[in-house]
Amino acid sequence: MSVDGMNYDNMFIRLLNRLGDAMILSLMFIIGSLPIITIGTSMTATYYAAMKGVQGDDGYVFKNYIKSYKENLKQSIVIWLIMAVVLFVFGVDLWFWLKQWQDARVSIAKPMIAVSVVLLAVAVFITMYVFPLQAKFDNKTSVQIRNAFLLSIKNFPTTLLLVVLTVVIVWCFYYQVAISVVAFGLFGFGFCAYIYAYFMLNCLKPYLEPVPEKAPDEWKVELEGEEDDEEETSEEDDKEESAEDQSQEIEEEEDSAEEETQDAEDENKESE
Repeated sequence: MSVDGMNYDNMFIRLLNRLGDAMILSLMFIIGSLPIITIGTSMTATYYAAMKGVQGDDGYVFKNYIKSYKENLKQSIVIWLIMAVVLFVFGVDLWFWLKQWQDARVSIAKPMIAVSVVLLAVAVFITMYVFPLQAKFDNKTSVQIRNAFLLSIKNFPTTLLLVVLTVVIVWCFYYQVAISVVAFGLFGFGFCAYIYAYFMLNCLKPYLEPVPEKAPDEWKVELEGEEDDEEETSEEDDKEESAEDQSQEIEEEEDSAEEETQDAEDENKESE
């Protein structure tokens, strides 16, 4: 479509639209996270809006964010509090054993450091996947956490890639706090949300319902049980028909036998 010679479908216009959506999404993410305990809810809503955008539902970032924020407020808070406590405990545990090794060279510290790293990594994996799952699926909190772990292991290369991206973001804030706050506050969080959403949709694609090819009133579902019932009904009908045929044949034979008997009696009377 073009107006006054300008093509609104070209890549440059789409890039500008995406950048505008990223700015809106970044601002919404920051505002929604201000109470701290709602960080998980804000992450869920951000993922929901970003995944909608990746799927082609552009121009409704604010609407999609608010919709998901309201629907997932309570459960996302619970999930966030659980994961925050787990991350804090494993992080402190790792710090403790690192200090033990650095200060006193405690022999048990090295294997405990390895265990702490694994546990912290698992907690990070779950945190990365659980909020996209919350944005797309309606399950119990325990189920969401379990599925997040399984999904992170199943898509391990994608998980590692997203971990690297997360480490880069953390490094940016550590190296240049002021510039990172401004950049991510303006559009960075939204831009990263679109990147995360793209990879998450690929991971969730096998579990999302396909778009129906027909209107709902045109759907026709044939169940195996119904087919079996139809076959059984047809077999019963055939049996009834054959039974009727057999009974009819028997009746005809009995009638012919009675007629023969009657003829024989008539002949005997005539001969007498």
